[in-house]
Amino acid sequence: MYRLIRTTAYEPDPDSGPWTEQYRVINFPEEWRAEFTDLYRRRWRRREQPVGLPITKLNDLLRATAPGLVATGRGVGDSADVPWFYASEEMPADLVAPLLASWVMTLPPSTDSDPQREADHRAALDRAMALIDQHTPQWRYETVELTAAGVSPGGTAEPDRKLYSLLPEQVGARLAARPLRLNGLDLSFRLLTRDQGVELVSWPPRRYTRGKRTWYFSGVVAVTLQTVPFATRFRVHVSYGIRRWAAGSPVWLPDGRGATVLLEAPLPWSVGEGRSRRLTANSMAFDRHLGLLAWTQQSLVDLLPELDVLRAYPKPAELVAKPVDWLGGQDGVAAGILHSTTMGRHGVGAGLMPLERSLLDRWVEESLRPVLRRVPDLERAHRKSKPALLPASPTADLEKQGMRAQQRVQARRNAVLAVLDGQPLLVDVLWQTEETRDELIAALREWLGLPPASGGVDGDLEWADGDLRVVLRARPLRALGAPLKIVQVSGRSRAQALADAVRGRAARTTAQLGPGTGPAGLAIVETLGPERFSARDSDPKSALRHGCAAARRVSQFIVVPEDSDGAVGLRARSALADGMRQLGAVVPPDQRLDEELADDLQYLALWHVRRNANGPTRQAGQQLVALRIRPRDQEHPVCGWDDTRKEWVPYAQLLLSLAVSGAEASTEYGWAASTAQERRDDAQRCVRSLLYQVRDRPTLLLANSGNLRGIWPGLGNGHMVRDMITFSGEPPARLALHGPDLRVVLLRDANNRGETPQWYAPGEGEEETPGFSAGLWAARGAGPDNRVFASTVGKPPTAGTVRRDLRKLVPDRNWPHGPAATAWNPQALELTVLGCLSEAALAAAGRTDMRPDRPAVVAAVAHQLRFHDEYHPLSRPLPLHLAKLAEEYVLPLAPGSAPSRPTEQDSA
Repeated sequence: MYRLIRTTAYEPDPDSGPWTEQYRVINFPEEWRAEFTDLYRRRWRRREQPVGLPITKLNDLLRATAPGLVATGRGVGDSADVPWFYASEEMPADLVAPLLASWVMTLPPSTDSDPQREADHRAALDRAMALIDQHTPQWRYETVELTAAGVSPGGTAEPDRKLYSLLPEQVGARLAARPLRLNGLDLSFRLLTRDQGVELVSWPPRRYTRGKRTWYFSGVVAVTLQTVPFATRFRVHVSYGIRRWAAGSPVWLPDGRGATVLLEAPLPWSVGEGRSRRLTANSMAFDRHLGLLAWTQQSLVDLLPELDVLRAYPKPAELVAKPVDWLGGQDGVAAGILHSTTMGRHGVGAGLMPLERSLLDRWVEESLRPVLRRVPDLERAHRKSKPALLPASPTADLEKQGMRAQQRVQARRNAVLAVLDGQPLLVDVLWQTEETRDELIAALREWLGLPPASGGVDGDLEWADGDLRVVLRARPLRALGAPLKIVQVSGRSRAQALADAVRGRAARTTAQLGPGTGPAGLAIVETLGPERFSARDSDPKSALRHGCAAARRVSQFIVVPEDSDGAVGLRARSALADGMRQLGAVVPPDQRLDEELADDLQYLALWHVRRNANGPTRQAGQQLVALRIRPRDQEHPVCGWDDTRKEWVPYAQLLLSLAVSGAEASTEYGWAASTAQERRDDAQRCVRSLLYQVRDRPTLLLANSGNLRGIWPGLGNGHMVRDMITFSGEPPARLALHGPDLRVVLLRDANNRGETPQWYAPGEGEEETPGFSAGLWAARGAGPDNRVFASTVGKPPTAGTVRRDLRKLVPDRNWPHGPAATAWNPQALELTVLGCLSEAALAAAGRTDMRPDRPAVVAAVAHQLRFHDEYHPLSRPLPLHLAKLAEEYVLPLAPGSAPSRPTEQDSA
């Protein structure tokens, strides 16, 4: 067992003094902004006007081609006060002007059917082009302290906004200037600017050959600037992984899917040839108007041929046809298509093992000295890592093995009985293959310890075993599993046409299942694999889920054997476990804590669901999901808040209500509020109401701050104050005002912004290989009122057995096929005990009736909720896990009734 873990995070080193850099800076002229914005808004006739300019494409162009440019400022498109360029040298106007002109040409609409409007567009474009020469930006010097930060009232670092882009660029440049040496080979890197920080991609790509196939991959290092609650110094997070390149000839792109392309191009001018070259991100997708693959509007590669007439730049069709040719480069231009799982199997596995991660981390640490230092290692903060789980280790003692199996079955049966209200458990199996049907029946019997069933007709089976009664009905799925046929009608949107098809299929699914009465039942539906639904929006799962919900069945899907790699029996047991979870038949195990908290502690979990217009039903919507778990309740221990009925309902009923509400929605699903501020106000009113509903007993509120802070800004790091809670427009208030025994733990994961760092467990000396370790951790030397912890669960069983010292970027001679291994990228959950019954909180409330909480014990409760008898360690605590999974039922449909004629025809 490892004693420590090490995070891949760095902070300013106070011993080295401030890190300052001097830049040449210019602002975006206000004269340009007004004219360019008018030009751009001509694209948006009869639609909501854009807030600012689409300056991302211009910035990408400048970073790729302008010599001396270090970074571009955030928010330049809608603010005159933000510096536009940060450069190491003044860029000549004759270099900037053609770049700017190329971008301006993309702002107006390409054509207009009205001749007068077309002439107006041309005149506006001429005025805009003239302004480029008339108003030349003025350069000035600006010294920036890259390690400076203010501190919030709650004690959290608040770096200047410009550092979020400027500092990762500087760190990335510092790393790129120093090659990484692995196994005697030097790897060099190209910089790639992302929305969040930068990435360094090893270049040129590495080759891996096995048999007759050759695959291509690169190492990737991501750098972002982050803050940690109550930490007065900000953090630089560095993460490591593998970037895989598509190499099929041609590359297979599913219908409606695009791809990301990274482009490396030389500078169009001789000036600045010594500057390190960069990669730029571009995207291509099928253009239905042109009838072919095309670059999307934000892609830089569309502009480069106008600036560099001497070189050929790839067209999407050429890239897809011969990706390897462009990956190797043609006349100094190279491009690679990023591999995605929708393209099929790749011969290089994802992820890096701990030893290789530690070697990259050592290279980063050495490169960043002395301006940044590694944050302290973390040590165990709580003695017991797991709750009171049922024994699971193998044993040769058959009697003991039988007793363990009986214990597990009895626990499952008790959980199921708690959600049935004395009624039978109804299970429907809608199957396509007899093999899957039989394995699902066997899995149900094994799960609940059922004897052979009494004979039924038409696939019906029944069991009556003690207090438990089970009715299973197996029926062929037939045409219900066929692809949806979307009939586009003039005057109706794609979302409305899809909604018509979904409603039609859902109605026939409901008719086949029949109306449900009493507690919710479970439908397990065998579907074809996603690759079978190549036509856009043709996958029927959303329709099947809506139909099952209308028949009062929660639904779980399992893929036919021919479309899945896993053994049918294992997948059947997994599908059944997920189905039981949706029924609410899952209760957290008892805690094992260093100190006891309240015996009747209940859990309240909040999750904000956001569906975009490109989601599964092509309809946007939002929903706040609230879940309450009372482990000691004998009936329905897992409940959700039904905001329509204003009451707590069983978890399965919550899921059904979410689906039914989405099918009936006539406006935007969720809150009726029209503006972002109104939605935030509505959400926070709902949170206040929920806290009032649970104030009658000790409560632990669990929330993911990254998920909720869009509607509850008070959960942002800069707004946090210990043992207080902040709502919009109000000062922080004592937590006790919302419940005398209320505790709050906020979680953060890495998400797509790198908010939490990667980690590994360093070995004891050179002889021990770095690895993984499960536990609750805190910084070494943290005091008793430390509020920030890391929760790790070790390597999951699904990660397989891979050597911890395996190398993939530059394989050992003894392990030449190391790149093929799939490694696990570890993620630590950040747990922040925002509020507890601390000594200060009890004193402020005038309470002397209890002993103060230790924040580490409160964090241990959240950590242990990641473990359950029926599941591998969860990515988040069980209450939040269940709340998030409720989003599978948030499937809003566009308003409007189905047309009178059929929208699809089914074949038997």
